[in-house]
Amino acid sequence: MVQRAVLVRKTTMCTSNVLRITFLIESLIFSTVYFTLHALDLSITPVLVGELLPNTDVASPIFLPHGLSVLVVWLYGLKSIPLLLLPAIWMQSWLSDSIGFGSISAHNPLLSLVALPLVFIAARKLGLRVSSAVSGFNWRHIMISGFVAGAFCASISSLMNGNSLEHFASLALGAIVGQIVFFALLLLGYRLLRLSPRLIFTSTKTDPA
Repeated sequence: MVQRAVLVRKTTMCTSNVLRITFLIESLIFSTVYFTLHALDLSITPVLVGELLPNTDVASPIFLPHGLSVLVVWLYGLKSIPLLLLPAIWMQSWLSDSIGFGSISAHNPLLSLVALPLVFIAARKLGLRVSSAVSGFNWRHIMISGFVAGAFCASISSLMNGNSLEHFASLALGAIVGQIVFFALLLLGYRLLRLSPRLIFTSTKTDPA
């Protein structure tokens, strides 16, 4: 009995260590993608808005980081907060240096980090299937919850910063469009990955060599 208890304890500790390492690796991957999408947005948005919509009070037309945040919140729930906490703080400090700490835009990463899990919790309370369990989710419910979260974050940002209605609409629309584009790219990548083994097998089978 004692040996069995020791074995169970060692197995539990080993499993816990594996889960911690897995969480750290996933955090590193998501943080890298998070940084990349934010950097891409900060590089493209000024040029795109300046060329297409000069002298207007609009934000990013396609805010891809919101789509990633929705994915992480759906997968991890409240654990998404520690998962993306460091990159969100880093992004906030980066934006603070570039546009000033007084601007609510500098707080958006942390605002989304807290607001999105709350919206998904409320969605579950309302009966929407937004759980990450295999049989417990509905893609329409997840997308709708993400849209609501984007509009919710946009409304808080606009109210705290005193932005115009036009700016609020652009924030909300940019988050929604960014979410749609992000999940469309994610679905495309998933389908390509599923097709790639078949393509490799087919090409090998038909190779005359």
